[in-house]
Amino acid sequence: MTNYPGPPTERLADDLFLIAHDDYSGKPLAAANLVDAALSGALIAELLFDGRITLVRSAVYVTDDRVWQEPVTDRVLAEMVCRGDGHPARSWLEFLASRVRDHVGDRLVSAGAVRRMTARGLNFRTTVRFPGLDPNRVARPRVRLNATLERSDQPLDPRTATLAGLVRAGGLVRALIPSNRSMVTERIAAGRRLLPTELGDLLNAVDAAVAATALTVRR
Repeated sequence: MTNYPGPPTERLADDLFLIAHDDYSGKPLAAANLVDAALSGALIAELLFDGRITLVRSAVYVTDDRVWQEPVTDRVLAEMVCRGDGHPARSWLEFLASRVRDHVGDRLVSAGAVRRMTARGLNFRTTVRFPGLDPNRVARPRVRLNATLERSDQPLDPRTATLAGLVRAGGLVRALIPSNRSMVTERIAAGRRLLPTELGDLLNAVDAAVAATALTVRR
């Protein structure tokens, strides 16, 4: 298992969720299936950074099954413990995708960053959105990541490189509004090349899940 620095003060999936949704309307800024795959990857990455799981040849193994009183990752870890070790990361991405926006969105509701808004359209389908409540809080991850990516004087740390890789996998680079998109894209690719193997394998699994969902939609 790779040893990472201590757990970040803000959750990775929370940052990705805020980048992936419009601050005011709460609508996703990319196709929902892409956002769901990237968010699922962010939850698995949280467990990796916290040292609760490891990836061995892209398969997930639990290394710490204790409850941390963090409801979202505790729920995911409980499923992993129940279903056993050795399942491919991509299988977990697909398993988590159907509810991941609700789970992460509700965590941000509890944190006071967004509110849950439910509406029913003319086709009687219910949609859920998460408009921001605190403008500074909801904009912070996007502003911070964009500023970091537009600086070329130092390599990305593993957490930032993972977040950036998930942003790209989710079709969200344009949401950063970079002044130099080609440089930002290269910075993301360079950061990914320097990631530890298990984080690189996770991003590969996210890419594969995104490609599979895109193929399903085209069919």
